[in-house]
Amino acid sequence: MDNWKLKEHPQLSRNNIVAVVVLDGWGEFKPDKYNCIHVADTPTMDSFKKSAPGRWRLLRAHGSAVGLPTEDDMGNSEVGHNALGAGRIFAQGAKLVDLALASGKIYQDEGFNYIKPSFETGTLHLIGLLSDGGVHSRLDQLQLLLKGASERGAKRIRLHILTDGRDVLDGSSVGFVETIEKDLAELRGKGVDAQIASGGGRMYVTMDRYENDWDVVKRGWDAQVLGEAPHKFKSAVEAVKKLREQPNANDQYLPPFVIVDENGKAVGPIVDGDAVVTFNFRADRMVMLAKALEYEDFDKFDRVRFPKIRYAGMLQYDGELKLPSHYLVSPPEIDRTSGEYLVHNGVRTFACSETVKFGHVTFFWNGNRSGYFDSNLEEYVEIPSDSGITFNVQPKMKALEIAERAKKAILSRRFHQVIDI
Repeated sequence: MDNWKLKEHPQLSRNNIVAVVVLDGWGEFKPDKYNCIHVADTPTMDSFKKSAPGRWRLLRAHGSAVGLPTEDDMGNSEVGHNALGAGRIFAQGAKLVDLALASGKIYQDEGFNYIKPSFETGTLHLIGLLSDGGVHSRLDQLQLLLKGASERGAKRIRLHILTDGRDVLDGSSVGFVETIEKDLAELRGKGVDAQIASGGGRMYVTMDRYENDWDVVKRGWDAQVLGEAPHKFKSAVEAVKKLREQPNANDQYLPPFVIVDENGKAVGPIVDGDAVVTFNFRADRMVMLAKALEYEDFDKFDRVRFPKIRYAGMLQYDGELKLPSHYLVSPPEIDRTSGEYLVHNGVRTFACSETVKFGHVTFFWNGNRSGYFDSNLEEYVEIPSDSGITFNVQPKMKALEIAERAKKAILSRRFHQVIDI
């Protein structure tokens, strides 16, 4: 039987309350005019450093320290909160995908073999973030997947791209589209009918999270599945260039578009018999689309039609929901998280954040699992985010409301641990 017993802390008793405050996105780097945290007025953090310099520690939140492939890979909320919740390093999705592609194992496992029968008479659709940021996806992984799938029988391939401008520089989307178009042209030269079929900016099309705004997913569904969008173009390069010319346009919020043929017909809607792969390796912004693609009793928006497809994620995005049920690479199995230990030891935990960060201190923190370990000992509070207001416009987000709820939780003395972000 597993031993979950924790040793008593030499200084902290059960009468103490531990507050874990996660400053998501905070970091220290060389001081210059481009370092926003260095330039900003930060009296509270400065006082912490000065009052207890011996206790001030810097932790690496990128690269191999959080299970990413190389030291050049930036950290992100998923890997950071996985590591915080687990208290140790697990090989993360990006690294697992790299290994599977390098060894060829990705093409031998159940997920790829599940979608492969659709190659004979249907289309392989690839949906995901077109970026080399390494936070949600990577361009080189998509390129290898295109090559591997075409070599293994995929004769008709359609890409549904989501432009970035968040993990990489705004405006870089044009270059990424031009790069992938060259790869698709090479495939066409080898007899593979490969094209970009639709697209849009990640924050406006498809990549919502924690069920904050289902309209984002619907805009993607309409373009990807129905072949319908307010903007139609003959090429994706033209689409991105033209849409970026609109007032206040940027990569993150490009409106949805579809690519059409000379007759004005969409070149790649998803239909019965097709295969679909969502190629993001990070979970949070793929779960909602996965539900729309997989759940027959889905009711979040009118899908108009629900094609009978073979769908697989790059990884399984939610271990608790087993979603999606098929995936190309087995995800990290993060077990024995701090939450599991604490409930086994009767420790009461309160976790709080706003909608767009709520899963960071629950889902990611608990090893990519939804729900409670023990609802009698845990309480999760979600504060609704302001829909449609971007972080740059309101950078404080819901920090004051979260702090107030955390204060109440501490003063109630009902909890031993209070986590907020």
